[in-house]
Amino acid sequence: MQGFLMLLNGIGWTVEMLLLLLDMNYWLVSCMVSLLFWTIRFVFNLPGTLANGLVQSWEGLLGLLVRAGDSSFSLLLTTVQSVGDVVRGGLASLDSLKLVWNLLCHLIFRSRELLHRGLLNITLSAQSLHRNFWEALSITGSLAAYLVNSFVNICLIATQNVLSAALALWLSTVHVIFTGLEIVPILLSQLSSSAVAVAFLLWTPCQLLLDLLTSLSRGVGLLFFKNTYEIMLLLLLIFACRMIFRPTPAVRQFQLRTVQLYRMALVLACSVLNSEVLRRIIARSLNLFRMYSGTWLRDWNMRRMRIENPSVGPAIVRNPTAIRMPIPPVRPVVSQNTLPNSLANPQPMPQSSRNISVPTERGEGSQDPWKLLKQQEESKKCVICQDENKTVLLLPCRHLCLCASCNQILQRQPIYQRNCPLCRKMILQTLNVYI
Repeated sequence: MQGFLMLLNGIGWTVEMLLLLLDMNYWLVSCMVSLLFWTIRFVFNLPGTLANGLVQSWEGLLGLLVRAGDSSFSLLLTTVQSVGDVVRGGLASLDSLKLVWNLLCHLIFRSRELLHRGLLNITLSAQSLHRNFWEALSITGSLAAYLVNSFVNICLIATQNVLSAALALWLSTVHVIFTGLEIVPILLSQLSSSAVAVAFLLWTPCQLLLDLLTSLSRGVGLLFFKNTYEIMLLLLLIFACRMIFRPTPAVRQFQLRTVQLYRMALVLACSVLNSEVLRRIIARSLNLFRMYSGTWLRDWNMRRMRIENPSVGPAIVRNPTAIRMPIPPVRPVVSQNTLPNSLANPQPMPQSSRNISVPTERGEGSQDPWKLLKQQEESKKCVICQDENKTVLLLPCRHLCLCASCNQILQRQPIYQRNCPLCRKMILQTLNVYI
């Protein structure tokens, strides 16, 4: 039992560990996926954001520089023109000023060209800077991707190691469980074999004890069924002696009530015997007895005469109505008006009780001897199977009606079902008869 509880605890701990590992795996995977998603989004959005910021700042700077240059050049040009106009107006005759003007204009245009070239160089340098920035940004993105890939690989390797450890733990647990399941049938088989051996060792004394109990119960049952009336009489005698020698209040009350009832019955019998109605009943009973006894004696004499003279039997009865007439009843002492109609007009006896079956006797005398022999042989057959002769006498009814095989089948039945097939009485003993 303790091993089973330890096995259940180990299974519970294993399930909890697996659930914890699954939760950690889910948390790590969710964190890794969210970090990877936000990193990719940042990497993809960072160049555009930086490019937009740099382009906007560069465009603002270029516009500011162009506007400042244009305004300064326009201001300088107007100043120079105004100064030239003043100088040309004041010194129109001076060619040297014209040369100076031309030289100044040439310097101005040259400086403007140089300024434009400087701005162009600045623009080209900005483009190279932009190109370098994008290259650095691509290098940074590849480095970040490498770092993310390394982190993902590390996480996957850790997850694989954790899952392999969980699988090894699960395999060890399953191995322990299957080993326990293999040990349990072996233990049960050992126990069953030992139990069978013990049962074989104890079966002989148990069988002897059962045989003893069976024989004892059979003997007690046979003794009880053979001496049922004696046992019941003995129990009744014991009960009566106990009631007589040690009566209870209820028995005393019953004795008093019985004595009272006996006295009442005695008084009632005396009153009935001394009554006129009883005398009339006795007289009528004697009258009926005399009438029916005379009729029976006459019929018996006629039957004896017919048996003695069978050839003259049918011709003797000349007047059957006279034979069927009853003997007139003897009048009792009491008055005739008190008798009922049933006694005043007695009915004749049935004709079947007075007629003699002469044709039947003649038919029996004229039957075929072979048929009689066949009927005699059939009467010797068993009443159940009709194949073998009757050889078993049933007691106490003394009916010879069974063969040996049917008797064996009947003896296999319970004792309360062993009944005679003719009179249905209980069979207590059988006797083999050899004819």
